Amino acid sequence: MKYFGVVYDVGLRFSGTDALSVEPFNPVQVEHDMRAIADDLHANAVRIEGEEIERLITASRAAHAAGLTVYFNPWKMDAGFDETRAYVAEAAGAAETLRREGADIVFVTGCEYTVFSDGIYPGSTVYERSGWVHEQLGDFGWPKSPIGLPEPFPEKAKELNRVLAALAETVRDVFGGPLTYSAAIFEDVDWSIFDIVGTNYYRETQTDEEYIADLDYFGSHGKPIAIAEFGCCAYEGGAALGARGWRVLQGVNPDGTGIFENGIVPTRSEREQADYVERQLKVFATQYVVEAAFVYVFTHQGYPTGEGARDLDLGCYAIAKLFPDNDPRSKAMPPWEPKEAYHRAAAFFQEHAAVGTSEG
Repeated sequence: MKYFGVVYDVGLRFSGTDALSVEPFNPVQVEHDMRAIADDLHANAVRIEGEEIERLITASRAAHAAGLTVYFNPWKMDAGFDETRAYVAEAAGAAETLRREGADIVFVTGCEYTVFSDGIYPGSTVYERSGWVHEQLGDFGWPKSPIGLPEPFPEKAKELNRVLAALAETVRDVFGGPLTYSAAIFEDVDWSIFDIVGTNYYRETQTDEEYIADLDYFGSHGKPIAIAEFGCCAYEGGAALGARGWRVLQGVNPDGTGIFENGIVPTRSEREQADYVERQLKVFATQYVVEAAFVYVFTHQGYPTGEGARDLDLGCYAIAKLFPDNDPRSKAMPPWEPKEAYHRAAAFFQEHAAVGTSEG
């Protein structure tokens, strides 16, 4: 595994009326975080996702200064094809500028386009489109790879690949580095379009053997694989839910307490999250086709930790926890504290880097 690191959010807008997920955006904080990712987490790469291109540039320069390879992931949600193509063209120009400045950079040409963008799956929001996915899968169950999915998924995949081919062409007209895409597990992507196979590859209840067997689908394309994101929430039972663990938190009351599924606050378990992250990293490190893997996610604004029903951190995948505004630690530098998964990932990254250096 050549690249190993974490996903870093600089601000996403989950609908046109939402504020960006990171507010305010603090370049000093970003510089601190990138140094921590490189020096304390012992990562050598970071996937930077966000909508505002200037924020992506700022974070990418900070990452480059810290010695990190950048997976540059511009992401404009709820946009149709024409708007997305214009946005991607602008982002590709920014990425090419960074590349010419010396940054080691991979362009991520979108993330789960069918769910987060308009025009392929029915629905006008991510929630409507993701709901449609669950409805269509029905008795089929949650897939472990795109193989054998029922209609209309194969037909929708043809539409997706036409869009991705056009977007990739737009990027290549400007950007001279490698391209990938961050695919949902139910998106059957034509990987001939890209240089690197990219998948959001979460484990649920699979054994190591089953998980590796499903990973073989992505390796069958003859290209290196980037695990664009993987992780789980920090509560008992979160590991078995993988990418769907966030659903345990269904909203927030006016008093700041969480609205939890079935009215039950899950039991916090940072160890379960740490075990999951370490287990996945060990699997990826043994698979020669896996070139990169990114733990999701560094921090997640809007999900502060707390006691009981105020522990909104239970509903996110962050490996460093944030604090509520009334906690003095929220004003410190940094305003986060590592969780057990952070320490476990740091130990793995440090050891993996040492092995790679000795073998080199």
